[in-house]
Amino acid sequence: MNGENSTARLDGKVAIVTGAGRGIGAGIARELGARGARVVINYRSSVETAESLAEEITKAGSDCIAIQADISKVKDIQKLFEEAKAHFNKVDVVVSNSGIEHFGRIDQVTPEDFDKVFNINTRGQFFVGQAAYKHLTNNGRLILTSSISAHNAIKEHAVYAGSKCAVEAFARCFAPDFGTRGITVNTIAPGGVKTDMAADVGFKYIPTADASWTVDDIEKFVASRTPMGRMAYPVDIARVVTFLASEDAGWISGKWRQLSPLLFPSFLFTVLSGTRRS
Repeated sequence: MNGENSTARLDGKVAIVTGAGRGIGAGIARELGARGARVVINYRSSVETAESLAEEITKAGSDCIAIQADISKVKDIQKLFEEAKAHFNKVDVVVSNSGIEHFGRIDQVTPEDFDKVFNINTRGQFFVGQAAYKHLTNNGRLILTSSISAHNAIKEHAVYAGSKCAVEAFARCFAPDFGTRGITVNTIAPGGVKTDMAADVGFKYIPTADASWTVDDIEKFVASRTPMGRMAYPVDIARVVTFLASEDAGWISGKWRQLSPLLFPSFLFTVLSGTRRS
């Protein structure tokens, strides 16, 4: 199904996607544009890829701009929202996607390591949420990004997992605050997605793997343990995000459920899980 034929249309909406220069964020930006939204691509340093993506989305028929901002800095977050609103006059959807990966032995994690991860993954997402509260239109949408790491015991991954657990708590507590204005707040928790990040560190999620594993090895392993027989792609995550951003999801707030259960529950990768499990 392409964006033009989807029921979850976003015509006339303005969406900000943080960390949209590559990977899942870029996939989300493309899909939002395909469904009619005007898109603001946020990037920290990947200016060429961000501007190229903005041009691609514009050529496909949607308005799109790229704005530089470092989400670990509150002043940059404020600037991002102010510039987006100055250009498009409003903000209807915010997808907080910026984040960095981290693995490290517990006895070797430095305060600087900890602060770097939490400043972006946790503190940054809180203040993106705060800016969204100030700038979103009534009946808008805020979507935060967690990870399957928040739900699994993964070796040498405590700092990253902890940074994502906090984001899920933010969403649950944001929901009643934002709800007075009809704004929904939800969290997605992707995993097993075929991106450059998965290529770099994907083997670390697999107990039997090591650094000699190739991207193909990782992909085959994941594919053999998922119902659809393949890894997720950014567009798979993006379609869930666009649903949450649409009118169809107007009654969902503060939680999200696992969408694709694994054939082997002991395996760490999940195609997509959410803020709560029942």
